[in-house]
Amino acid sequence: MKLKGLMIYAAMIIVLSPFAAHAGKVYVSNSGNNTVSVIDTAKNEVVMTIRAGVWPAGMAIDSASKKLYVVNSSPGDSTVSVIDLASNETVGKIKVGIGPMSVALNPSAGIGYAADTENMVDGKNLNKTLSVLDLKTNTVKGKIEVGVGPFDMKIIDNKLYISNSGDWTVSVVNTADNKVIDTIKTIDTPLGVAVDQNKKKVYVAIHGKGKVMVLDAKSNKETGTIDIGKAAWYIAVNPAKNRAYVTIREENAVAVVDTNTDKVIEKINVGKEPIGIAIDSESGKLYVVNHGDVSVSVIDTASNKVAGTVKLAPSTDSTYSGSPWGIAVN
Repeated sequence: MKLKGLMIYAAMIIVLSPFAAHAGKVYVSNSGNNTVSVIDTAKNEVVMTIRAGVWPAGMAIDSASKKLYVVNSSPGDSTVSVIDLASNETVGKIKVGIGPMSVALNPSAGIGYAADTENMVDGKNLNKTLSVLDLKTNTVKGKIEVGVGPFDMKIIDNKLYISNSGDWTVSVVNTADNKVIDTIKTIDTPLGVAVDQNKKKVYVAIHGKGKVMVLDAKSNKETGTIDIGKAAWYIAVNPAKNRAYVTIREENAVAVVDTNTDKVIEKINVGKEPIGIAIDSESGKLYVVNHGDVSVSVIDTASNKVAGTVKLAPSTDSTYSGSPWGIAVN
């Protein structure tokens, strides 16, 4: 995954969507060319490209402060870029642990968390911490020891759930004191994490087995598993519509899950190697990052049909095939 150069390519467009205008933005991290694409959701087109760090991956938005946090996962970078969404300028850069892949925010407490995902030495991953971020000063204020290779994480009811890809566990952290209060074993490599606030559920993509593990957020107990398909990656939940959406990288598809029954009710064909996924619950659009063909599929969740495709710029300056990875909706 070695990257070459910092050239920024202009984004190309696209297929127009039939959706009604909705004043919002979608942000896509382009790991291959070290940028973030800004998509206007009303026009369904790329309107700006922002320079990030090296190999940007996971992202999170603090809507109140209008800031975008982007993890730069290259071991030589290993920072979180703080981007002001009003000016689209980088206003801070936080040095975290080696090879971070995701960031989660607790704005009311002024705290964020970066997953220190991968530091390989002699074939062994040495990373098993989260960096605790002070969102006011853009500094690291401490570390939390979790499992090996923390990958993705989400917060529900003052608890942070972290998928540990290196030792097949999920850590549960009490955000009041940042202490680990539970560790849950998984049956294979856990990746994406999503939460349903209404139903008090946590969904964890189990990559190697093509499943999603369902946890009760009150008891931290597993309540079931959902058969998804080959290589489940990330998950987005729309609690108001009782739906979860899971990217299936090796099937070029998204699984639609009924969260009332926790069963797959449909699969939607998208682009090549879908990874990142995000829902705009206000407009009913689902955005899927197609890592392999460098595009974003726009799905109408009322019909579960692809209603548009945003073509991003190819990362020709990179030896790593594919470019976009993470996605966030504002």
